[in-house]
Amino acid sequence: ESETQKILRENSPRPRVDATLKVSDTRIASALKLVEENQYKSAEQDVDVYTALIVYADAYTRKLPPSQIKDRNECLKKIEQAIFKQTRTVDAVLRQFPVDYRETVGPKIGQVKEIRLRAVNDLLGGGRVIRTSDE
Repeated sequence: ESETQKILRENSPRPRVDATLKVSDTRIASALKLVEENQYKSAEQDVDVYTALIVYADAYTRKLPPSQIKDRNECLKKIEQAIFKQTRTVDAVLRQFPVDYRETVGPKIGQVKEIRLRAVNDLLGGGRVIRTSDE
């Protein structure tokens, strides 16, 4: 509950995205610790929350009005950088899950990677540089 309050307390785009990414960082680190302790169900829940936070940050940023294009681009950049920094941790978490858990966790991690690609794409070429799987 306090995570939600931290995020919603911020009223402007950049601080809200920053708060969301900080919480997501905490969650993926927690997932790694739990998966190392063989607490797969709890680790899976942390990965779910991590994914939801990244999806929220992306959706929130993309809904900013055209008048806030500078904020939008800055937030997309922060999202992309955060996902990039978390890549090793995310990959380690995924590797340590048993196969039956990977089937549910894998697509969520894939969704996060798609968000990163889309952010890079939008920042570099207005959405026309990198081809994503849905094109």
